Amino acid sequence: MKRLFYLGVMAFMTCIISCSRTIYPSAEVNYLSGTEQTISVRVVGVGTNEEQAIINAEQKVFDVLFFRGLPESQQKMPMVGSDESAEKSKNKKYFNQLYNGQRHKTFVMSSIPVSGLTKAKEGKSITVDVKINLSSLRSDLEKFGVIRKFGL
Repeated sequence: MKRLFYLGVMAFMTCIISCSRTIYPSAEVNYLSGTEQTISVRVVGVGTNEEQAIINAEQKVFDVLFFRGLPESQQKMPMVGSDESAEKSKNKKYFNQLYNGQRHKTFVMSSIPVSGLTKAKEGKSITVDVKINLSSLRSDLEKFGVIRKFGL
């Protein structure tokens, strides 16, 4: 009976650990080109329709820029920091407006689908080329105190 109880607890713990695993989007965001002011990336977005998949793709770009950085680009280091959950909770209002209020669109210079909508495990996916205005994004992060001003 004791063994059966421990087996049940182990199965339950395994299920909880596997369900709480976070999937990071960095592998789905690939650097195309850029300068110190802008960056262009190709990203895969997922959603129930084309509009939601494009918004998801754009938001993945911001997550990668903020918390991971993009190798081979001018933005190799994360803009905000590498501890995503701590930074998002510390600046909850800013990130809520950025993502849920779709304020991120003010920094998107262009968002061009390069593939059609295809079926994926999570819904439907689309590949999008996204160009971001890095200089205005950096200024906005400084203005709202998410990052310190350069040189201070």
